[in-house]
Amino acid sequence: MKKLIPLFILICGLFSCQEVITIDLNSVSPKVVIEGHVDNYPGPYLIKLSTTTNYFGAAGFNPLSGATVIISDNAGHAETLHESSPGNYMTSTLVGTIGNTYTLSVTSSGKVYTSISTMPDTVSIDSISSAYRPGTPRNGNIGSYSVTLSFTDPTALGNYYGFRLYRNGILLNDLVDNRVISDKLINGNAQHVRLRNSEMLFGDSVRVDLVCFDKNSYDFYNTLQGTLTAGGPFSAPSANPVTNISNGGLGSFGAYAYRKRTIQLP
Repeated sequence: MKKLIPLFILICGLFSCQEVITIDLNSVSPKVVIEGHVDNYPGPYLIKLSTTTNYFGAAGFNPLSGATVIISDNAGHAETLHESSPGNYMTSTLVGTIGNTYTLSVTSSGKVYTSISTMPDTVSIDSISSAYRPGTPRNGNIGSYSVTLSFTDPTALGNYYGFRLYRNGILLNDLVDNRVISDKLINGNAQHVRLRNSEMLFGDSVRVDLVCFDKNSYDFYNTLQGTLTAGGPFSAPSANPVTNISNGGLGSFGAYAYRKRTIQLP
C-alpha cells in the first residue's frame, strides 16, 4: 500500500499539469476603409471613412477624421466634402447624373486613395407583388411576407443589379443583405426576384429599389456576401472582398442608378 501512494501522487500530478502555449499575435498596420456612393437622386451623398483594427482591437466603427475628400466628374464638377461627424463626409451641391463618370479622391496621412465609377442607366420595374407565408411551430409561428420584384434585363450585356427593401420608410435590407445579380446568364430575359422579411406586417407600406451599378461594385458585394456567410467559427479566414479603392485601401465607392416602387401590403 505504501508503494502505491507515491505512484498515485505521480499520476495525479501528471493530470493536473497544464502546458502553457505562447502565441505570437503580431499587430497589423491599420488600413483605410472607404464606403459610399453617388446616385441618380438628389444628395447629399455620404462617404464613410474608417480604419481596420488588430485581431484583439476594439470592434465597431473606427472613424477616420481630418481627411480631404473630393468627388469630381467628367463634366467638370468637383466638390470637397465636409466632415459632418467623425468619419462621415457629406456632399453639399453634387448631383448624380446617369452616364457621368465619378472620381473619388481621399487624402489622409500623406496617402492618396482613389476610385472611379461610371453611373449606368436605370432599368424599369415591371411589377411588384406580395405574398404571406404563415409561420410554423419551428419558427415560433412567426409568419413572413415576401415581395417579388419583376423586371426585364436589357438586351445589351453588362448589367448588374442589387436590391433594397424598405418598410414604412425604414430600410430593412440593404444591398449587402440581398443577393446581387449579373446578367451573364440571364441576358435579355424577364426576372422575378423574391425578397422576404418577417418584420413586414399587414398594412405596411413596402418600397423596393432596383439598383444598377458597374461590375466593380457587383464584384465587391458578391465577394462581401461570400465573406460574411463563409464557414463557421473554426473555418479558415476568408479573403477581403474585392475592392476598387487604390493604394491598398479597402471598401468600395460606386455610382448607382436605381428605380423604386412602393406597394401596400394587404
